Amino acid sequence: MARRRQQGERKGGGLLDYLGVGESAEGRGAPARPEDIGDSVYGYIADRGAVSKEDLFEWGKSKGYKAADIMRAVDLLAKSGKIRRRLDDEGRLIYSAR
Repeated sequence: MARRRQQGERKGGGLLDYLGVGESAEGRGAPARPEDIGDSVYGYIADRGAVSKEDLFEWGKSKGYKAADIMRAVDLLAKSGKIRRRLDDEGRLIYSAR
């Protein structure tokens, strides 16, 4: 038979623990600012001239960037006209510096 939880006893991990917010997330370093990520992404693309999406994400993962942050930076760079998105002959997404 299951025992009753005593008052003040938690059921388990809460939603905030799952999302990484709160006490458990304090040990992590401060996240990189979007401007810094955008500058890094643009520098990587400009150095190589053209980069596939897969290569960009592998590079970002090695730097510790989140996929959402990389995509946000790519969107901002494309809207500002610094980079261009296109598909190559094989259907892969390619980012190139202007």
